[in-house]
Amino acid sequence: MYIFINYLRVLAAILITNSHYGQVWPVASLAAGGLIGNILFFAISGFCLYHIKENFVKYYSKRIVRIYPLVILFTLFTVLIGDYAINGFNDLIRLFIYPTNYIFIVWLMIAYVLFYIVAYLSKKYDKFLETTFLALIVVWILVYFVFVEKNYYHVDSVYEPFIFFLYFISMLMGALFRKHKEKIKKGNIKRDFIFLFISLVLYFGSKIAFSKIIKIAPLQILNQFAILLVLYFIFKTAFILEERLKKFPNKLNKTISFVSNLTLHIYVVQFIVIRRLQHFVFPINLLVVSVGIFVLATVVYYIENLIRKIIVDLIRKHKKGDGNAKSID
Repeated sequence: MYIFINYLRVLAAILITNSHYGQVWPVASLAAGGLIGNILFFAISGFCLYHIKENFVKYYSKRIVRIYPLVILFTLFTVLIGDYAINGFNDLIRLFIYPTNYIFIVWLMIAYVLFYIVAYLSKKYDKFLETTFLALIVVWILVYFVFVEKNYYHVDSVYEPFIFFLYFISMLMGALFRKHKEKIKKGNIKRDFIFLFISLVLYFGSKIAFSKIIKIAPLQILNQFAILLVLYFIFKTAFILEERLKKFPNKLNKTISFVSNLTLHIYVVQFIVIRRLQHFVFPINLLVVSVGIFVLATVVYYIENLIRKIIVDLIRKHKKGDGNAKSID
């Protein structure tokens, strides 16, 4: 396992959580960076899943088992405390299966299906990944100019289907990093940090410009290319730092690894914590909300793992019982 992946997961979780702090910060504009965090997660998934060896059923089952028990467990908790009500079968489907309360997870589950196809065909055809990446960018641009409303800035809205292009392209970019990792190691860390800073300025600067100046709104697709540059240089600099990260104190790397394992839990629990604790005066609310998210995510993490262990033990006992019964027969 690459250590830099854990650091990137933690960074992504911080950015996404911060983007929901609009009522926590004294200035709402400080609640930014969520989309960068989102595409980081997709790129990380592409990087980690590129060398797929299982068949689709086994591969996708793992993704479901990793994500949906947590979604179901915490959604059930929110229903029990009265945050959501179930008034019929449609509510059951909406809350627990699709689309759930977590739009990011919906996009992720869809992307997993498409990514398997790309990764599988990439094993058969050498340049299939690169060709798909470039073709998808072309389709992305064509869809933008033909179908997307361009009179106001909204291209980075996570609630619009168009955002899926950015997510999946980010996932493929992560796979490309994995495929060409040896070339990436040869980068210049100082130069790449400078490029990262420039790309961040371009992204946030263009975001402000396109949202303020209506006349240039039709060109807002350029903002998405700027954020892809941000993703590229974040990933590249982190990858180059891998050997240095290995030399960090073992306790620090273990702590980062633990928080990395909590990232999905942090995403799932943060909304309820923010909603209930954001009313404190700043900066007390910032501390209380942040600590509350981490504590609740940790509790849910251990409860989920305990439930998983109980279920696995029951399945093993059942199989063992069946085996003994057969031997007696």
